[in-house]
Amino acid sequence: MKLLRVVANNFKLCEANLTISFVPTGNKTANDKEFELQEIDDDLYVFSTLGIIGKNASGKTTVVELLSIIYDIFSNYRINSSKNIFKFIDKPLNIDITFYHEGSIYRYLTDLYKNTNSVDTSIFFKNEKLYKREYKKAHVRDLFNYEKFEEVKLELKLPEDTSMIYSLLKNISLRGIYCSSDDYIYRDYSQAFNVYKLLNNNLNVITSLLKMFDEHLDNIKMIKENKYKIIYTNGTTKEVSNSELYEILSSGTTKGFGLFTFVVYSLKTGSDLIIDEIENHFHKTLVENLVNLYKDKSVNKKNATLIFTTHYCEILDLFNRSDNIYISKYDDAIKLENMHTNYKFRSELSKSNKFYNNEFNTNVSYDALMDFKKELM
Repeated sequence: MKLLRVVANNFKLCEANLTISFVPTGNKTANDKEFELQEIDDDLYVFSTLGIIGKNASGKTTVVELLSIIYDIFSNYRINSSKNIFKFIDKPLNIDITFYHEGSIYRYLTDLYKNTNSVDTSIFFKNEKLYKREYKKAHVRDLFNYEKFEEVKLELKLPEDTSMIYSLLKNISLRGIYCSSDDYIYRDYSQAFNVYKLLNNNLNVITSLLKMFDEHLDNIKMIKENKYKIIYTNGTTKEVSNSELYEILSSGTTKGFGLFTFVVYSLKTGSDLIIDEIENHFHKTLVENLVNLYKDKSVNKKNATLIFTTHYCEILDLFNRSDNIYISKYDDAIKLENMHTNYKFRSELSKSNKFYNNEFNTNVSYDALMDFKKELM
């Protein structure tokens, strides 16, 4: 399964028909096909990386929260890990998802309702529809023309809190991982070790991973629940609890170990990875190397996509394309502008220079900065 496009209505402060597309709209060069794009069927390409950039409070986190809901549906068939997001949604959330699966293009529509029962906080699926068209190369320029799609009738009766997508995909699989900007999600180290168990206990990668963040660490092993052994490069060891391990490791090492564990899982399984504020705690070179992992087909063999938000606009100069870059803005509502579609941006030009010259209207307000400066005088 691979997402092709998401359209949403009534999501928080977003504009009507907020749209995120994962398929290229610009020309596809041979170099792009090698590094920037993934071919999931004959001449059908999706992005290996997708970036969302904008100034503070422009809605970047809101956009990736929406995607976390989409991946929750396709992973768990229920609103599970993303349930807290619905605390701030008053109207039914309408979503329109186009995706590819096993040789066909599907369109899935549903409305998501909060249960008004104060005890049960489940989210209900209503007005569900699923349509299908077998994919052919001739369709690539007409992916989102739904006239020739046929409705899929699924006989299986499911509870209101379960999506009909379950009848299509059937197996529960982590098809997308959402990493918020909050550090607390990485403080439970057992979570990382449980991920490696899912990867057939491939623990050798932990050594190389840790050395990226702390050259004094040789390895960390989980002895049992809430008990770990730190092995230093000088041969000394120390047994610690989860809380003690958090106190010993730097915040960068903790987040790096947690986040890159998800990177390992993503690349090994083809699960898409969403990272909010990718630059947090990581220096420039490490962020660039992370992005390049997803562009390298010798590493990213299962077509995983990296989706990230950032304030660090220089990272976008790593991209040859511009249609995989969205600019978030918040005036009357949160909206997304595609760098290629909305600005007709020449991909060979420096994207960071354009941002610094404020050609996308993303800079901090000069007047607000001067007002703040006056208060300090």
